[in-house]
Amino acid sequence: MVLVLAALATGCATTQTVSHVSRLETTVEKPRILLMQPDVKYYLLTAGGLTEPHADWTAAAQENFVVAVQECAARRGSDLIVMDTSQPLGDLENQYGRLHGAVGNTVLANYFFGPKLPTKGQAFDWSLGPGIAPIGERYGADYALFSFYRDFQASGGRMAFAFLAAMAGVGISTGGQGGFASLVDLKTGEIVWFNLLQAGTADLRDPDGARQVMEELFKDLPESAAVAQP
Repeated sequence: MVLVLAALATGCATTQTVSHVSRLETTVEKPRILLMQPDVKYYLLTAGGLTEPHADWTAAAQENFVVAVQECAARRGSDLIVMDTSQPLGDLENQYGRLHGAVGNTVLANYFFGPKLPTKGQAFDWSLGPGIAPIGERYGADYALFSFYRDFQASGGRMAFAFLAAMAGVGISTGGQGGFASLVDLKTGEIVWFNLLQAGTADLRDPDGARQVMEELFKDLPESAAVAQP
């Protein structure tokens, strides 16, 4: 979470995309993409600068985000498999959801915003590991689409404090939002596409806002390839 906050910027939303593939491969009619449960969370930024999780905002944002992705998949012609969010996730799904957040934040620190790791250099070579393959088998999917997004909304007290601080020539954070998305090959665990979304776009708690965020977060997602023969 700290790294996401450090990556946020003011002004227009910007994205940075890295991709290893230009087309999605499959052995059936269409590539099957499993939408992992979105790791979307909303927080209230208090007057004192503390962050408090906000369950109602988070639930609305997650619901709107899933709907927006479903609409996008229908337009793209991909077969999107959506997990039943009304049921508890299995241990493996939970494990890889957490792992994606950890790996993604490591990518931010050691590829986009910090010094490159000596073992990787300029190469974008990141993976969740082949242990993810059973998830692909369980859902009949070729790829998994992970998303990580955080939104920090300033309270009235925080806004008032920031105003007074500005009068004194001191800059105080009034929140922000940002995140990243990854497309993972479920046969190998390799991250074949990664997109970083910086700065503000729109509000996921609003359906139209969720569509705007989704379009930016999944910008340049590889298109479907022709059917590959086994």
